[in-house]
Order: sequence, then C-alpha cells, then structure tokens
Amino acid sequence: MKTRLKQLAKDSIVYGFGDIAGKAVLFLLLPVYTRIFAPAEYGFIETLTMLNNFLIIFLIMGMDAAQSFYFFEQKSLGKIAQAGIITAIIQWRLIWGGIMVVLATLLSPILNALFFNGGLSWEYFAIAFSGALFAQLIGQSTAIFQLLYKPLKYIGMTLAYVVISSAISVFLVVCFGWGVKGYFAGTCIGGIIITMFGFWLVRDYLDFSRLHKEWWPKLVKFGSPFIFNGLAMYVLLNTDRWFIMHFHGQYALGLYAVGAKFIIFILVAVNAFRGAFWPMAMDAIHSKDGPRLFQTVSRLYLGLGIICVVLLTSLSPLLLKLLSGPAYHSAYPIIGILSWYTVFYGFFLIVSVGIFKKEKTSFLVIPMGIAVLTNIVLGICFVPQFGGIGAAI
Repeated sequence: MKTRLKQLAKDSIVYGFGDIAGKAVLFLLLPVYTRIFAPAEYGFIETLTMLNNFLIIFLIMGMDAAQSFYFFEQKSLGKIAQAGIITAIIQWRLIWGGIMVVLATLLSPILNALFFNGGLSWEYFAIAFSGALFAQLIGQSTAIFQLLYKPLKYIGMTLAYVVISSAISVFLVVCFGWGVKGYFAGTCIGGIIITMFGFWLVRDYLDFSRLHKEWWPKLVKFGSPFIFNGLAMYVLLNTDRWFIMHFHGQYALGLYAVGAKFIIFILVAVNAFRGAFWPMAMDAIHSKDGPRLFQTVSRLYLGLGIICVVLLTSLSPLLLKLLSGPAYHSAYPIIGILSWYTVFYGFFLIVSVGIFKKEKTSFLVIPMGIAVLTNIVLGICFVPQFGGIGAAI
C-alpha cells in the first residue's frame, strides 16, 4: 500500500501543478473579461455555458467511466484489445455527438427565446455546442494518458488546450470585437486543433481500420446510467444559477458566476487528487490491499480538505479585490460556502468506488437523487430572499 500512496502523492503533485498552470491562465484573463464584459454580458456567457453543460451530459453518456473500467479489464489481453475499446468509444462519440450537436442547434430558436429574449443568433449556439463536442474528444485522449499513469502528457495536452483556446478567444474579442461569440469561437477553434493533436499522440491505442460497433451495446449498457448521474450533477451545479437568473436577473447571475470561479483554488487540489486517484482506484478494486488504501486516503483527504476551506474563506474578500473588477467585489461571501461542495465532490469518488467494483452503476441514482431534491427544495426556499448566498447554501 505504501507504493500506491507514494504513487498517489507523486501523481497528485504533477496533476496539481498542471492544473494550477491551466487555471492560472484563466485567472489572468478574469480581470480582462470582467472589464470587457459587464455583469449582464457575463450572465449571457454563463447561461450559454449552462446550456452547453446540459448537452455535454448526453455527449459523454458515461463513456469516460466505461473507458476506465474496460481499459483495465482488457489489460491482460494486450494493447490491441485496449485499442479496440478506445476506438469504439471515439467512433461512438463522433457519430452520436455529431447528431446531438445538430439537434441542439436546430432547437436554438426556442432556447434563444426562452433564455436570451431573442438576443442571440443561431451561430452562437452552433459554435458553443461544437466546442463542447471537441472538448469531450480532447478529454478522451487525455484520459488515456491518465490510465497509463503518464500525468505529464495529460497535463501538457490539457494546458495546451487552455492556452490556445484562451489566446484565440481574447484575440477575437479584443481585436475583432466579437464579444460573446468570440469567447465561444476561441474555445471551439482551440478544441479542433488539440483534438487532432491528441489523436496523433495516442495513435498507438487507435484502430480505425474498421467500425468497432460490437463494443457499443456493452459500453452503452455500462455508461447509460451515468446520464441520470450527469443530469443530477447538472442540477446540483446549475439549479442555483437558473434560480438566480429567474428571481434576480442576468446582473446577479454575473456576480454569482464570478464569485463561484474563486473556488478554483480548492478545485485545483480536488481535480489533482481525482486525476491521480481514479486510475489507482480502478486498479485497486481488483487487489487485496484496496480496502486499506481507501480508508487511509479518505482520512488524509478530508483533513487536508477542511484546512483548505478555512483558508480560502478567510482570504476570499482580498482575492476578489485583487482579481476582479470593482463591480464584482460584493460576491465574496459565496466563495467559502461553495468550497464545501468542492471538497465533498472529491470525497464522493472514494466512497462510491464499491459501486464500480460490482458494476452496479445504476445505484448512483439513489444518492444523486436525494442530493438533487435537497438542492431544489432549498433553492426555492433561499434564493428568492437571499440571492447568491442562498443559492450557494
């Protein structure tokens, strides 16, 4: 078990530094965006991002979890067998994802009327939805490096995507005045570039000589329960924003969105842990020392997580003054509240591992369903009166 813990610590550090570098780019842009975009415009970006996140649930369809599980299951059969799984998932995502993007774009007039008062043309939706598809394809490539215990390559690709897409977005917004459209166009163009590069890097695990459709029924069966899990996570992450927009408008949503971005300081650590621990957990569930590993890791994780929440809550007013425009400074109270969500989100990865071991992914419906109902009820009770703070609670 000591070897596993050393591997976890080593990989967590690598993932952490890489994630910090990627998030640093986004944070350096925050003072720029909060001065270019008014809170109401930032609310437009946040709303379109929420629609994007809803589409992503159906684009992923649990294929990321399926890839992780079957990658190790087929490990004893060699690289050719693993390549068949990975390629089957890519082919599914290209076909299924393309259909979903087209259908979602066709619905853009309805979405425009419901959420933007007719303020956006269909091109905004097509660009944003296409960017979401390419982002998932990038995630497929980076996940392979994660499963191979190659965190440096994982971080390199992730960082390249953030830097390139952000640079293109800023260029389009500042130089061409594309505004909200430029924000999403940069993400889409950067996604196309890094997707092609990612496929080239993992070419040893790809086999496009034929259509691997024989894997699709098994992959869909394993991954489809995650659609509900994804919908539940979507509700947990976005119901607060929908309530704020409904009761208090786009301006209040923009304030909340910027404040919520500051949980990134804890999210970096949580993502580093999840990135390092996930492949180790999938491997450990087949070994005898698995239970002891999960017990030890859970204690360490919660202890460090609580310390981070207390520190971030104390520093939140200062951070907002340093890294955002004056119009956003009043959003600091929500940072400490949302930090608790981030810590428990990471902890759920540890306590739910038995579900994956037994391939009972449908059981995820129970805890997620309870969380969703709690979130909706409390949102209805708190948001009308307390706004962003109530939403965070």
